[in-house]
Amino acid sequence: MPTNTGHHRKKPRQARSVATVGILLDAAALVLVDEGYERATTNRIAERAGVSIGSLYQYFPNRDALFGALHGRTEAQMSENIWQTISGFEGLDLRGFVRSGLNTAISQHARVLPLLKVLMETASGRPPVQWPFDRFPQRQGLLRGMFDSHADELRPGFNREAGSFFIPRMVGSALDAAIAFRPDAFANGELEQELDTMLSYYLIGER
Repeated sequence: MPTNTGHHRKKPRQARSVATVGILLDAAALVLVDEGYERATTNRIAERAGVSIGSLYQYFPNRDALFGALHGRTEAQMSENIWQTISGFEGLDLRGFVRSGLNTAISQHARVLPLLKVLMETASGRPPVQWPFDRFPQRQGLLRGMFDSHADELRPGFNREAGSFFIPRMVGSALDAAIAFRPDAFANGELEQELDTMLSYYLIGER
C-alpha cells in the first residue's frame, strides 16, 4: 500500500521533538475521529495535545501537512505490522497462507477504519503518494520465497515474479476502495471473502 508523507516545517531529531510530533499526530487522529474534519483546526489539535500553537507550527506549516503526516504514519505502522506477521507464518499450505495474510491485512485496517475513512474523505489527508521503494525488494522477496516453497500448489503457468509484484498492490487497492466506498465490507466478511476468492483463482486456479 502507498504511503502518504506530510511536509514537516522542521524535521524532529531529538527525542523530545519526536515525542512532541507524536503527541500532535495522536491528537489530530482523536480530533478527526471524534469531532470531524471541519472542527479539526490547528488550534483545536494543539489544545487536545496540550501543546502550544507555536510549537505545532514549528513542525507543521498547516493542518494539511499535519494530516498528511498522520496518514503516512498510520499507513507505515499498518504495513509494518502486516508484513512482520506474514513473515512469521510457518507450516501453512498456500491456501492457509492466503487466508491468514488477508485476515491480518483486513484486521489491521479495520482497527483504525474510522480514521482511515475520514483521512480518505479529506483531500488534505491525501498528499502526493510516495511508494516505499526501499522496502519493496524485501517484501517482494518474501512472497516470491513463499511461492517457491509452494510451487506444487500453484496453477500451471503462474508467474511467481509478476505475482509477488502485483498481489500487494492489488490487495492494497481493494482495501483503499473498501475504506472509501464500502466500509461495511470489513465487518461483514465480504471483503475477505471476495479477496480470498480472487487470489485463490489467481494463484491456484480454484477456490
